[in-house]
Amino acid sequence: MKKLFIFKKRSVWFLSAVLFLSVNLISQAQSGVRIESGSTVDRRIRIAVPPFATVDPQLQGMAAEMAQALADDLEFSGVFILLPAASYPAGFTGMSTDPSTLDLPAWRATQAENLVYGLVFYEGSQLVAQFRLFDLYSNTQLYGQEVKVAREHHRLASHRFSEEVIRQIDGTPGIGTSEIIFSGLAGANQKEIYVADYDGANVKRVTNHQSLSIMPEISPDSRSIAYLSYKDRYAFHYIFDRATGASRALSKEVGLNSAATWSPDGKRLALTLSKDGNAEIYLKNPDGSGSLRLTNNRENDTSPCFSPDGSQICFVSERAGRPQIYVMNADGSNPHRLSFHGGSAYDPNWSPDGKSIAFVSNISGEGFEIYVMGADGSNPTRLTNSNGINEAPSWSPDSRHIAFSSTRNGRPELFTYTLSTRTERAIARLGMSAEGPSWGPRRR
Repeated sequence: MKKLFIFKKRSVWFLSAVLFLSVNLISQAQSGVRIESGSTVDRRIRIAVPPFATVDPQLQGMAAEMAQALADDLEFSGVFILLPAASYPAGFTGMSTDPSTLDLPAWRATQAENLVYGLVFYEGSQLVAQFRLFDLYSNTQLYGQEVKVAREHHRLASHRFSEEVIRQIDGTPGIGTSEIIFSGLAGANQKEIYVADYDGANVKRVTNHQSLSIMPEISPDSRSIAYLSYKDRYAFHYIFDRATGASRALSKEVGLNSAATWSPDGKRLALTLSKDGNAEIYLKNPDGSGSLRLTNNRENDTSPCFSPDGSQICFVSERAGRPQIYVMNADGSNPHRLSFHGGSAYDPNWSPDGKSIAFVSNISGEGFEIYVMGADGSNPTRLTNSNGINEAPSWSPDSRHIAFSSTRNGRPELFTYTLSTRTERAIARLGMSAEGPSWGPRRR
């Protein structure tokens, strides 16, 4: 029998992850962060994010937590480097509730280029956060924003402002409000679908099938999650409605059901089915209707992924003798090969900016590692370099990062990789065995 390769969230065996290591990695064991050392100039912008001011002393702990969440977002982006507290202006004891009293020249003397100011207070049942971003070179306010959230969602306020800070400085907003959906170990021989903030905070269990539920794919509007589950004995496709908490079947075809992925407009899903003999790529509507076969090849075709504009689909095929990445038009026409880097290639994932495709490579002597290549197949570059299996790359909404899963520590865990700084981080807050990440859109 021919060996069948299925991958990523689109695969029963493939997990997700992304990394970008090299020979000169520095490991920071306590933080779970690894940064590649090199001779390139550090172009990150130095920014100060001191604890926020508050009119209510009882909110000081929350204000400090919010400032830390915002600082973490900015540092994670790869755009900024944080000014350490030890370098704050001499005699600084905290932010005033009156931003007009800020001594901007004193902050400029710290060599910081930007300063974030925050004021936090309650207004009825809501938490109000007033944020300001200052340019310390010109001593002017670049941007201001007031965010109102439910009291229990205080970190969300900071995440929203962090996205705007990054937009103001770098042109593309950050991903502070985004979520990561994944399959996590829920008990003996049980995996369920979970959702968490991108940094691993606020973990919530989505499904409760007491079975194996894997390979989640979040819809473009974040309202639905496509996933694979064995809850009805065999591996079938389902869609979870986040508003109602209900799951409905997407595909219960005879044979293989795997690799569901959403079109950018959310109106169709591409998936792998073997109901007609071997694994082929099909399209379906979210209600399971309108099945349309796209590939027709005697070799297995799996792991579809749409381009950001929806005009193309990349996928994995064995038609060259071993798994390689191909691309075709969204109607199935003009299929042609993209990956020629050697070894086998699996599980492509197209970056939201359309410029790159992340994938899993298995080259003799390397193992399963994460690579990135141009959307035209050019310049394949190895990112990860670990002893474990690195799988299931999923891009962040801003195309600055990749999430993936890795078994380097003996069990599947989620990691992120920041391309600009070549930094990898474990999403340690999850605190569980996890695989198959799907990085969701920014929350409105």
